[in-house]
Amino acid sequence: MQETWQGKLKHQLTNQYVARSHGWVDINISTSGLLNLTIVSDSFSDLSISQRRETILNFLQQSQVSLSPGFLSLYTQHEAGSLNLSQPQAVNGGSVYTWQDLALQAANPQNQSQPIQREPSIPRTVTFYSFKGGVGRTTALTHVAWILALRGRKVVAVDLDLEAPGLSTAFNLNPQPKYGIVDYFYERSYLPEGVEPNISVAQIFGEVRIPNATGRLFVVPAGTLNLDYISKVDDLRATTVTDSGENLWSIFSREIQEQLKPDILLIDSRTGINQWGALSLLQAADEVIVFLFPNEQNRQGISLLLQSLQSFRDLSINFVFTPVPDTTEVGMAKIRRMWKFLRETVRDRASEDDETVEGSSRESEPDSDDSLSEADPLVVPYLSPIALADRYPVPALLDYYTRIANLIDEETDELQRKTILTGSTRRWDIIKSLKFPEVNAADPQQDLSLLFQRTTDFEKFLDDTNCLIRGRKGTGKTALYLLLLKHNSVAQQLAHGRLDSTICLSGHGRFHESRPSRDEFQVIHKGLQESNGSWEAFWRAYLLFRIIKENNFSFPKGKKGEKFSALKKIINDLSGEGWQYEHTQSLLQLSSDSNLLLIVKDALDIFHENVQKQSQKLWFLYDDLDEDFPEKDEVRQQSLIGLFQLIQACDARKITSIRFKIFLREDIWNRLSFDNKSHFNGRDLLLQWNRVDFLRLALRQATQSKEFKNLVDRFSPVESIDQASEEAVDRALELLWGSRRRSGTKAKYVTRWVYERLTDSSSTTFPRSLSILLRGAKEQELTYQGQSSKQTPTDRLLRGTSLEVGLKKASEERCQAVREEYPDLRKFFDDLKGIRALLPKEVLEPLWQSSAQGVVPTFDDFSNLLSEIGIAEWREKDQRYKFADIYVYGFEMNRVGAV
Repeated sequence: MQETWQGKLKHQLTNQYVARSHGWVDINISTSGLLNLTIVSDSFSDLSISQRRETILNFLQQSQVSLSPGFLSLYTQHEAGSLNLSQPQAVNGGSVYTWQDLALQAANPQNQSQPIQREPSIPRTVTFYSFKGGVGRTTALTHVAWILALRGRKVVAVDLDLEAPGLSTAFNLNPQPKYGIVDYFYERSYLPEGVEPNISVAQIFGEVRIPNATGRLFVVPAGTLNLDYISKVDDLRATTVTDSGENLWSIFSREIQEQLKPDILLIDSRTGINQWGALSLLQAADEVIVFLFPNEQNRQGISLLLQSLQSFRDLSINFVFTPVPDTTEVGMAKIRRMWKFLRETVRDRASEDDETVEGSSRESEPDSDDSLSEADPLVVPYLSPIALADRYPVPALLDYYTRIANLIDEETDELQRKTILTGSTRRWDIIKSLKFPEVNAADPQQDLSLLFQRTTDFEKFLDDTNCLIRGRKGTGKTALYLLLLKHNSVAQQLAHGRLDSTICLSGHGRFHESRPSRDEFQVIHKGLQESNGSWEAFWRAYLLFRIIKENNFSFPKGKKGEKFSALKKIINDLSGEGWQYEHTQSLLQLSSDSNLLLIVKDALDIFHENVQKQSQKLWFLYDDLDEDFPEKDEVRQQSLIGLFQLIQACDARKITSIRFKIFLREDIWNRLSFDNKSHFNGRDLLLQWNRVDFLRLALRQATQSKEFKNLVDRFSPVESIDQASEEAVDRALELLWGSRRRSGTKAKYVTRWVYERLTDSSSTTFPRSLSILLRGAKEQELTYQGQSSKQTPTDRLLRGTSLEVGLKKASEERCQAVREEYPDLRKFFDDLKGIRALLPKEVLEPLWQSSAQGVVPTFDDFSNLLSEIGIAEWREKDQRYKFADIYVYGFEMNRVGAV
């Protein structure tokens, strides 16, 4: 902690008057701002009282001390001994019970042994406080308590607004408990040590029954309002310490924990500056939620509160503006100004909140969460149904209080994670057990029922009319292709019956070793040109070849089959094992001979009729169209146009029993140009992983570890990953990587950070990159084993620095994949090293000229290509190109200025 001016002055006085003796110096600033000094030093032995005073006043003047002197107590050691004076001990934070204690401590940080640190524990105690009344504090507490109980929390709401109680009335608690907390406190205030109280903690609370809640809500009322209550409240002192040495709150907190084991205590505090407000804030609270109306009275009062609380470094403080009559842009602008002022005051009070998470480092760019930006205060508008309600909560208005409940939920989750992970001898064993396996649909031994993540677009994929499956390389196109062919039983299970009458076959792709190679497709292209054949005819013949070789078609017999004899002989003579020269020549013959062209069409018509009679459909899947078809001589362009023309022709002939699924790279589709391309509008599907799909995949991979799955089942069980909400998945993943990147409520959520870092500038996210990031993070985390336990995070398995190392590995792999995908741009990719990730056109254009102009002739086309393939995007606001984080690390770019 930075030394204060009071500390420096004390150090100077000590050096001047005490260094060569055994005296001491004490500085105390009064709450009115006077400087009180006590100095015990033998330097005063030969000086009179007035001379001593004059000496110290001169010293203060030379030291440019701005405060006016108050009491100056200046003694020799003998004089101090005769008066029984001794050096005061540093103030212990635990002894702050009253507003006066707090004010004196705030004025004298030099007398503090260390900032007050409260060990966070379950139950977490959250105080609802307001400087002024009538701001909806109690109303908010009733709604928040209800929401938390609905979410499965065990909540205890405590009414400490003893001078104006109303919590039990707000909840319509019926029956009322016999006693309240006033009776409980009063009895213990006067009870001799060793005598058991008559009123137990079990007698002072009642339960609120909430339909369909998975948690429970208990209410501790202030008491029954009568003359006895008034007398007890007037006689009670919040600072009472019992004969056993405990204060009233610590007794209650311990006994309610033993009785109910709650997750959260919510305190309805007294307004303003008084003894019960001090108890609620100074003795009880782990977190304070301050409710205020947006006016100057409240601003001044809350500012005073924050000034007083400056020594409570780890006390979390949030603000809620309520009831706000004007939520228009004009009214919200006023609230944002006040909120910004309060937030800055909090940050000045506790700069430690801006430090990094234990064991993690901060990146060069801001790491704040947009969802908690300066323009997003917590606001509850004026609601007439609330104001006129006879009882609370008002179910229809719960949503207005959800964000307050979210704040409490998040902190409680973190504490519970710490309870599970702190001191766990199995922590490192759990980390070692993590595998994060990639989905490898090509491996028939891999259990895809455990690993394959069904995305929200899977239902659209099952739609027969969707024949074009577009996506960037690495988004899962091949996984879908092989899922249907190699793991059909898993696909049937994932489809929930929608594939029961569907047979999936490979039209082209790696599922068959017997298929034309890249070189052979060049031969086919040349042969079609020489024989005036068409790619459409080739694909039709190739389709029929696949149907026959899969034993799904028998030629007609008798006279009907005579016209098919030549076709039958050509195909039957071809081997089903390995692609040979004869295969290529035969398909070229079927694609160019005018008689055979018609016969192939007729054969497909007959096949269609047979399949229809059996009430079946055949899906033909096409993959590897980027790898097997070279761009040279327009082989890829012409072949793909022919394939789509075949689909159009089948649609025209009403061949509905044959459906096509073409898996194609997005950029290749965008560059295709042919007649009636619009025929495929609305019949295509762009593969993209939204955030909930991505998080489900992360949880699915993590729970391949039985040890981690047991941890999730214990802390945050998820019954079905595919059906789980984003909130449920997020909570489970917090065990793996925590909630926020670093401490403080503005830090970015880890789930958001991971998703955004693995998403390129075209909004494409890569599941393989997630696996690499997590494996890299695990490997890095294990390098910390054996270090001091103080450096080990207690709320997560993988710390921030480990995730960053994993991100770099994922980025390196992704950059290598892009180099292979676009080999002509290798020099440009290599030249990005050291270049800023956010750069103006004046820098990018010369880079293009020196490394890529020969590949892409114009700069506009080049910048469009970078955007299309997700490398970089133009930011109009910054007038710069922003390179996606997933590529910045792997290309070794400079991240300075990148946000």
